Amino acid sequence: MVASSLILAGVILQTLFVDNLERSVRGDLDAALSRLVALIDPAQTVTTILAPLPDPRYETPLGGRYWQIEALDNTGMARSRSLFDQELPASDVADGEAFHWVNGDGLHLILVSRTVEIGTRLFRVTVGEDHDRIHEAGVQYGWDILRLFGLLGIAIVAAAWAQLRLVLMPLNRLRSAVDDVRRGEVDRLEGDFPSEIEPLVDEVNGLLSEREALAQRGRRRASDLAHGLKTPLAALHGIAMRLRDRGEEAEAISLDELALEMSSRVDYQMRLASLRTRSGEHRESSSLNTAILRTVTVLRKTERGERLHWLAELGDDMHVDIHRQDLMELVGVTLENAAKWANSSVVVQVLRQADMAVLKITDDGPGIPAKKIEKLGRRGARLDEAVPGTGLGLAIATEILELNGGAIAYHQGRRGGLTVEMRLPLARR
Repeated sequence: MVASSLILAGVILQTLFVDNLERSVRGDLDAALSRLVALIDPAQTVTTILAPLPDPRYETPLGGRYWQIEALDNTGMARSRSLFDQELPASDVADGEAFHWVNGDGLHLILVSRTVEIGTRLFRVTVGEDHDRIHEAGVQYGWDILRLFGLLGIAIVAAAWAQLRLVLMPLNRLRSAVDDVRRGEVDRLEGDFPSEIEPLVDEVNGLLSEREALAQRGRRRASDLAHGLKTPLAALHGIAMRLRDRGEEAEAISLDELALEMSSRVDYQMRLASLRTRSGEHRESSSLNTAILRTVTVLRKTERGERLHWLAELGDDMHVDIHRQDLMELVGVTLENAAKWANSSVVVQVLRQADMAVLKITDDGPGIPAKKIEKLGRRGARLDEAVPGTGLGLAIATEILELNGGAIAYHQGRRGGLTVEMRLPLARR
């Protein structure tokens, strides 16, 4: 917009400048024509003037100024020496009006003609001047305008950029504050903001407070539900024990399985409730190596983990775009699953592929037939009922990865066990 406006202004200014020059030249030509008419000697048979015009350009061939007197009674024609062998054309324009003439040699003149009557004789008097001088002046003026407006355009753009930066500084601070809220560093928008956006900040803070209150209320209700179910579940276990005492083993087993299923589902929902809902612009940064090392350290102290050999091939630390608590949950459930099935060792590998971090966890357990691998990760799916568990660990891992833009896959391990491969987006710096 600025460039087009300056270009239009430059064209207009150059046009006005050239028009003004031509107007000035026409004024000079009118004065020269009046002086030339006064010098015509009508008494001479041959058309002539009484004295030369004072401008020396009339006497120099192609000097830049020209005159011509034509007797309309066919008694002859007089021309300035500057015309050399050229003859100015007759024109049908009104007396005193300027017109342009270009000959075959590229001579471009601006001319003024007038028919005058002196005594009993009529003369057509014409004076002219080279238009090249006007054209060159216009071109030079155009270049000057271009340089001036170029600097002016740069100054305008720089001033507009500076003003825009100044105006947007409060909005940038607001965006930074929103990012802090999304990363979980603060609970509200903090900082000094102009009065124009203070109402927006207050509304956002009110919305954040309302959202947090709703989330806390939901967590409390989920917790109350979980605690409320503990007593009925304990009662079911008691009933199952009394049934066993009376020899009703089948009914006792059914009640125990029902209670275990209810308990596992409550635990599953409670763990999902603790996960953070993510948006496309919500950015996090958590150390993958730290989560792995902390989880392995805890699992090595368990009864099962003490008997296993743990090998962590981590390499350079990578930060992934997932909240630290969710990352610990993800690494925890997958390593717990590997430890449960491993015979003697668990191998953890961390790789980088483009903008993704790849976490591979491999155990040397019995493995899973290829036709059953696709069932892994489904909620409540257990491929071996003989092994204790709920089948919800990998389902939780799948939920976490889906919330954070990751993916999970399962492969047969090289040593016969299972390899769980998880891909997580790297944190944006």
